[in-house]
Amino acid sequence: MILYDATTIHTAPFPDTAEGRGLKSFLVPLVQHGPGPWFEDRANMFVLGLDDLLIPLSVTEGTFGNSVLHSVYERFIGSQRKAIRTGNWKPLAGFAASSALWGVGAVMKTLRLDKAVQVDCWPSLRNAGANLTADQARRLTAFLTTRFPDHAPYFLAVNPVTHAALLNHLQAQGYDFAYMTHTRMMLPFEPELERRVRENRRRDARLLEPSGYRLVDARGELPGCAPRLAELYRRLHREKYATNPPISVTYMEEMLAGSLLDVRALVKDGRVDMFYATVVMNGVMYSPVSGYDTSLPQEVGLYRLINNLLMRDAQARGVTLETGGGADPFKTLRGDRPVPRYNAVYLRHLPPWRHTPWRLAMKVGNEQLLPFSRKRLHAVDGEANVVGFDRVPEVFAPTLPTPREATARQEQELTELEQDLARTEALSGNERVRHLGALRKRLEDEQLPPARVAPLLERWEHLSHAPQADKKEKRKAQRAVRAELARRLLETATTVGDTTVVCHHLGDGLDFQPRTLAEQLRKGTGSIAVALTSTREGTLELVTALAPPLVERGLEARRLLEQMVPPGAASGEGGAELAWAEAVLPDDDVSAVLERARAVLHTRLSLPT
Repeated sequence: MILYDATTIHTAPFPDTAEGRGLKSFLVPLVQHGPGPWFEDRANMFVLGLDDLLIPLSVTEGTFGNSVLHSVYERFIGSQRKAIRTGNWKPLAGFAASSALWGVGAVMKTLRLDKAVQVDCWPSLRNAGANLTADQARRLTAFLTTRFPDHAPYFLAVNPVTHAALLNHLQAQGYDFAYMTHTRMMLPFEPELERRVRENRRRDARLLEPSGYRLVDARGELPGCAPRLAELYRRLHREKYATNPPISVTYMEEMLAGSLLDVRALVKDGRVDMFYATVVMNGVMYSPVSGYDTSLPQEVGLYRLINNLLMRDAQARGVTLETGGGADPFKTLRGDRPVPRYNAVYLRHLPPWRHTPWRLAMKVGNEQLLPFSRKRLHAVDGEANVVGFDRVPEVFAPTLPTPREATARQEQELTELEQDLARTEALSGNERVRHLGALRKRLEDEQLPPARVAPLLERWEHLSHAPQADKKEKRKAQRAVRAELARRLLETATTVGDTTVVCHHLGDGLDFQPRTLAEQLRKGTGSIAVALTSTREGTLELVTALAPPLVERGLEARRLLEQMVPPGAASGEGGAELAWAEAVLPDDDVSAVLERARAVLHTRLSLPT
């Protein structure tokens, strides 16, 4: 193992990848200058090289005044007392609770709770911790207790969705656990997402376009914006919500100069009113810093906008989104799920009196904060959606699908959509229409990445229009066939006086109705009489048609059709100009039918047969 400090951090073997360079841009200035310029905290920062891992460490000496990023005391006592002051506590109950916490905190201070080594200390980031193997957890603990024998090594705010294996390895090494608070996570794809959740997400997604705001890349399009970003953070996270850590202009400048975080902002009339930064760690997207102008009316919807934009970014990447605690009623209506978080501490190398402040922290966390969180979340989310808040478990297990599992479910849905589209190509008629309707609903799921869905929607559009195109081509081909057949029939027709007589058997299995051809012939120029037959599956189809001059002379197509077949063999439909019928006759009667038609026409036209 190698411990890198401010003088040697530049030699640490950061991977020469985009992610490695991003991590280096974050950690190197943090180790070289400490957390003071960024967070007003006091701590010595190191990076521990363990196998192929680089693990940041924060070493504090038990002094107080740090933020929740570098102080266990502030996590369990200071921030809780601030929450009581700004919450909806009744005066007497608030005073009693705050006083009790003050007393516990006084003991913690005296017994130097914060003389500790925070492992995987990524201040302002989450889910960045390494999932150590059992052997790595053992070696790391042995190294830290030897190198810092008077300090308590601890892991801050570890959740079982991303780091269940790590929690179990630490438990096997003798670490103790204190519930800290809950966070919330939104999965990239849930097949049975509630209707109200979908509706809320869709309403939020419609806010940006009419708002007049323009979403921009703050790093590339807003030079010199760091002071404004720091101001927006302060307004939201220090003035409105006082329990959050201070973050300086220097942090914003380093963030914009580095490459670890993506930073986006909403701009209107040249003014930045909202911003958020994102990073993906261990398959989870999180926003380490954000802010908006709290002086603007709530109707502007900046909070709803920032949450929806984060959700869209996470879904576009197919990753889980961690939205943090707070605003639980709002977040549960958008599908976020609560997840517990724990602090893990190793105390076996310390004298018994140094165990006491940590035992108090565990008592506060496990006996006060955990039941309070459970009760509050049950009221907001319902008991069925609150998993893992009964007690500190003996064996840690994910309370939600892990980020890898959640992403795999989304990938499976996309794969199934591709396969269903391929299967639909082989269908036709109403069956294809039904399948296309069901596929459209699935493709419109707002949980799917737009860039991945776009080509699938193009295939869907092609398939939905293909039957219409096929029908047009089929009709065009049928018109060509009928035109050619009509030409041949006219060439072989007989003439009786001034009338052209077409009597013909068209054969079996036509792709069109015979009356369509008869109507086409009837509408030709001159006086024409038509009698056609065809067979389809053993049934004789008959059609007769007469041009208007013949109708004027008293001839009727329906009467002609009735005279073509034996009495009662068929009941015709139609009228004077066009008539049709079906009959079942022996094959040798087909020619007789046409002969009767010729005889009738010759008779009615007053010519010898």
